[in-house]
Amino acid sequence: MEKSQMQGHRKRLREKYLKIGYKGLEDYEILELILTYSIKIKDCKGISKDLLHEFKTIDAVVKAEINDLKEIEGVGTETALQLKLIGDVISNHYFKSVKTADLKTLKGKTDLINYLKDDVGSLKNEEFKVVYLSTDNRIVADEVLFKGTIDRSVVYPRKIMEQAIHNRAKGIIFAHNHPSGNLTPSKKDIELTLEMQELFEKVDIKLLDHIIVSDESYYSFYENGLIEYY
Repeated sequence: MEKSQMQGHRKRLREKYLKIGYKGLEDYEILELILTYSIKIKDCKGISKDLLHEFKTIDAVVKAEINDLKEIEGVGTETALQLKLIGDVISNHYFKSVKTADLKTLKGKTDLINYLKDDVGSLKNEEFKVVYLSTDNRIVADEVLFKGTIDRSVVYPRKIMEQAIHNRAKGIIFAHNHPSGNLTPSKKDIELTLEMQELFEKVDIKLLDHIIVSDESYYSFYENGLIEYY
């Protein structure tokens, strides 16, 4: 695309956004518009479509690792940083909503689910997150402890216990994503959860839930009767 044509196309895209808003644009157009602010001399439409082909959704694009983004032709360091920053801003917005909520209330649980969907739900690889709660069911800390398929040889109960005690947690929520979109817990998911619940009970810590998420939905061990607490 010649420079004058490209500039005209970018101008029309911006005018379309100003006229009909975010919801009136296709996903590739939204991403293309974002890319125009860091990519000055290339046609961004093809790059946008390549990103969506690789990562499937805009959410997954802005949650991707910088090195993975740079694997896409036309995406340099500055563009990858821009996309990553957008993802971090979104995640921080959700985290602010959830960090002061009582996670045993309906609203608190909804805020947590939205945060987890945004934080790990759209990732291409599996991540195991632990949320540590205080006595009033508010977040003390949260962290990704393990990456990769949940397996007893990868997810170390001792490490989880050490971190729970270090954070002085009185409640724990496990969360991990299933990149396939199939939210049914595996046998290993269930075995690990029950093993950790038994260990936590010995030190007066409650395992409140284990939540499996995708970018669109979730599965709660508690809601499905696989975890009980009093």
